[in-house]
This record gives sequence, C-alpha cells and structure tokens, in this order.
Amino acid sequence: MSEVAERLGVNTATVYGLCGHGDLPHVRVSNAIRIRPTDLEAFLARSRR
Repeated sequence: MSEVAERLGVNTATVYGLCGHGDLPHVRVSNAIRIRPTDLEAFLARSRR
C-alpha cells in the first residue's frame, strides 16, 4: 500500500479512501488490499485527463 501511496504522492489513508469509494480497483486478501500495477496505471492515466 505504501508503494501505491508513494507513486500517487499521497498518504496511505488517501489510497484506502480511493479503494473504498471504488475509484481505484483492488482485491482484498484477508486484511490486506492488493492493487494490480495495470489498475494503478489505468487510474493514473484517467486522472491525468
């Protein structure tokens, strides 16, 4: 999660919020949230527009 936050330039709470609102696709594995690199790239491409 911290790698995603660093890549987006935000804190981890913001990443959790993006996941919770459905803005950033993710998969929950037990208590962990996993984000595919391709989903992160697609999110970045959408947010640059």
